[in-house]
Amino acid sequence: MADNGRGFLALPVMRVINDSILFLITFLFCIIIETEATLLSPVPSVDSEPIINGRSNLVCGAEEFVCGNTTRCIERIKHCDGIKHCDDGEDEDGCADAHGSLESLVKAIKEHGELKDVIFDKSLDNCSLGDNVPPFCECRFFTFLFCENHNLTSVPKGIGNTITKLALTNTSLRSLPAGAFSEYKGLKIIHIEGNVIRVLSPGPFSDMTNVTFLQLMKNQIEIIEPGAFKGLENLRWLLLQNNHLKELNMTVLEDIESIEVLDLTDNRLTQLGMLPPLSRLFWLGLGNNRISRITKSTFKELASLEVLILKENVIEEIEESSFSSLESLLELDISHNRLKYLKPKLFYKLRNLNKLNLEFNLITSLPMGIFRGLDVLKSLDLQGLDIHNIDIQMFYPLEQLKFIYFKKFLYCSYAPYVRICTPKTDGLSSTEHLLVFPALRMSVWFVALMTCAGNTLVLSWRVLSRKEDKVLSLFIKNLAFADLLMGIYLVAIGSQDLSFRDSYNKYAHAWMTSNACNACGILAMVSSEVSVLILSLITIERHRCIRTNVRVITVSGARFCLAIVWIIGFTLALIPIFKWSDEKGFYSSNGLCFPLHIDDAYNLGYQYSAFIFFGINFTAVMLIISLYASMFYTIKRDRESARPVILKKHEDTVLAFRFFFIVLTDSLCWIPIVIIKLLALAGVTISHNLYACVVVFILPINSALNPVLYTIAAPTELRRKIERWLQRACIWLQQFDCIIKSSKSVSNSSSSTRTVTTQETRYIPTSSGGELELCITAI
Repeated sequence: MADNGRGFLALPVMRVINDSILFLITFLFCIIIETEATLLSPVPSVDSEPIINGRSNLVCGAEEFVCGNTTRCIERIKHCDGIKHCDDGEDEDGCADAHGSLESLVKAIKEHGELKDVIFDKSLDNCSLGDNVPPFCECRFFTFLFCENHNLTSVPKGIGNTITKLALTNTSLRSLPAGAFSEYKGLKIIHIEGNVIRVLSPGPFSDMTNVTFLQLMKNQIEIIEPGAFKGLENLRWLLLQNNHLKELNMTVLEDIESIEVLDLTDNRLTQLGMLPPLSRLFWLGLGNNRISRITKSTFKELASLEVLILKENVIEEIEESSFSSLESLLELDISHNRLKYLKPKLFYKLRNLNKLNLEFNLITSLPMGIFRGLDVLKSLDLQGLDIHNIDIQMFYPLEQLKFIYFKKFLYCSYAPYVRICTPKTDGLSSTEHLLVFPALRMSVWFVALMTCAGNTLVLSWRVLSRKEDKVLSLFIKNLAFADLLMGIYLVAIGSQDLSFRDSYNKYAHAWMTSNACNACGILAMVSSEVSVLILSLITIERHRCIRTNVRVITVSGARFCLAIVWIIGFTLALIPIFKWSDEKGFYSSNGLCFPLHIDDAYNLGYQYSAFIFFGINFTAVMLIISLYASMFYTIKRDRESARPVILKKHEDTVLAFRFFFIVLTDSLCWIPIVIIKLLALAGVTISHNLYACVVVFILPINSALNPVLYTIAAPTELRRKIERWLQRACIWLQQFDCIIKSSKSVSNSSSSTRTVTTQETRYIPTSSGGELELCITAI
């Protein structure tokens, strides 16, 4: 009686709690519907002024591309898609990221006729050097002598003064003595590669005023002594890559004031002094060295520099005004270094910069105005950077940016008006679509409709079933409602995909930072957590009932437990909202607003995500598996004593097998997710396609299949009634069919036969009235 009293008093309280929970869920769903219209407005753009075609006064919107001087505007999404939409194909011009160094080098090559002869001359076998060509050398391009793979210890002599190009590659030259090329005053290109020269002494190029290209790559040069380049008054290109230079005396560069290209890549330089005023130098390569610091005076005198390559060094600090004098700079590459931060005005005066590469540094945050002043920047590479303070306003000054490269697809949403952004997808979304693959879009709707229909049927079924176990029915109704939330979540995602079609990146930032996205994430999180907790509760209750053969929980107790489960579910879903309210958001890691943290295992809140999926869900699944294993063992050992009191004798095995499939679906849902998350935390790259399957197929599998397992396939009283109704309907159809067939056969008999009584028809010969006899017997 005391238990009944407590149950009676707790009943109104439980109903109030359940009503409150239903109200909160309804409120969250209303937020999604209410904010959907707001999300359809694009984020403000710095390029929001309409584009006016001067010839036709045609006004194109900010999201359209002007087809030259024609009268056509096309959607920006069609720009650089590999298909020519404009009449003259202007929409496919300039789609390659060829800004910066490539432009500068092509321009320089066109200015040097001797280099164009080497590149474009097809006359490989023509030679004008006569009979003076050594047997181990080959004459090409009329005056070009190519000596390769021969044991040379000195420069060949007596070839003639008409030679203009000399290449000595992979020989055994150990040094270049003074006057080594003195008899070849007409040389324009000297190419010495793959030798064992360690020291460049003074004087080897004395009076070589015609030499414009000097290539000394892949030697073992450690020291360049002062005066080594004396006499190269017109030298334009000096290539010293792949040597062993540890330091460079800047005075040696004073002898080559006309230098345009200087390549010191792949050496061992640890520091740089102040470079002399090389007024024509436009290309400087210092990549793959050991430089650790750039000072404000290093490049101060290089006013004409257009390309500066500092990649693959160990640079930890760059003084703020280090590039302030490089107003002509077109490309700056400081990738693959050890920079942890950048000074706010580091790039402020680089107003002509076209290309900037910062990839794979140790930078975790960028000053908000770091790109201010880069008015003509067209290519920005930020690959490999986790930018914790990334903001859409950070990229507002980059009005002409065409290419941007990030570590995460998520970051593309912060630069919505950049034409080409990579990576182009995270497996779920792309710059065009919230759901990247057509099959994925259809699957979301299929799973969503199946989940909603199945769980709505369960709720209706259980309401109509008056004679069912009230405790189990209460559990299953709450489980169905929790699973229904997953269907609502998928419907919301599918609806947003339709509204963002072909222009997702334009709305991505507004969507992922919106209350609607948070609401979707909360719905999905509440659904998954409440579902797994209720399944655990059902399992515990059934296990105790089977073990003790006594109902161990009352209806009021069940209501109390369910209220606690719903409170826990909402608490787990809402904690991230308050904990990371001032940051990018726990539910904003992808466009589906569900924090699996698989594509980026260490994203914001990854510890909490791991706690949810490892500490709660995986633990609950293992508990369910172990308890059902115990139930199977108990039923097999003693079926009579282990059978629940409300079940018939033949139903215990059916129950066990039915619950076996429940355990199987739980395992198929959560165990793969746990394994994938463990692999992601271990640094294994998870396939984008696998990520999509997890969110769309694996995660909702319980929500979609629970209605079948718990109600439609369960031996409920309502199902028995429906089965009896169906059996009666089948019998009626059989009888109706028999009557139709027998009436046709009887019509051929005599009139006296048709007037016999029902009792007499039992003796009609089988040959003429067999179907009718069967029909009467069935009645």
